[in-house]
Amino acid sequence: MKNVSSIVFVLAAVSIALVWSDTNVTPAEQCEGQNFDDLRKRIQVIPCGRSSCKLQKGTNTTVVLKFKPEREVKTLVNEVYAKIGNLPLPFLGVTGVSACPQVTRVDGTPAPCPLAAGEEYVYTNVFPIESFYPTVNLRVHWELKDDEHSVICFEVPAVITAAKPK
Repeated sequence: MKNVSSIVFVLAAVSIALVWSDTNVTPAEQCEGQNFDDLRKRIQVIPCGRSSCKLQKGTNTTVVLKFKPEREVKTLVNEVYAKIGNLPLPFLGVTGVSACPQVTRVDGTPAPCPLAAGEEYVYTNVFPIESFYPTVNLRVHWELKDDEHSVICFEVPAVITAAKPK
């Protein structure tokens, strides 16, 4: 009987781990003309499902990405906007802002700019989904740039949803 309960426990733990890992997949795609190695393994947008990210008004969204610059990065700036049809609309308070304060080394210690070439870094940004954003399907374009050079860039399909009633 003890062996049966142990097997059931192991199967349950594996099932939970598989479900958890599957729900944390971000459907990230390469930006046009770019090719970053293992892009989907480097990016997590929370909350996100398999096919799109649901960005609920009045909540925060978290973006975590690992990147390794090919050259020294002196300044790192967010370029983040919603693509609705052919119209790019910036995420206020995010786009055009320095990303340097949100970068750490893999061990979690701060990594102020400039960033060394070939070293791996982690970028984390928590930003609000404002109540005045339209309820709409869109693509989120997220790029970290050093001057005109893209350090990393991705896009995710998303939908801005209504806030939950209080």
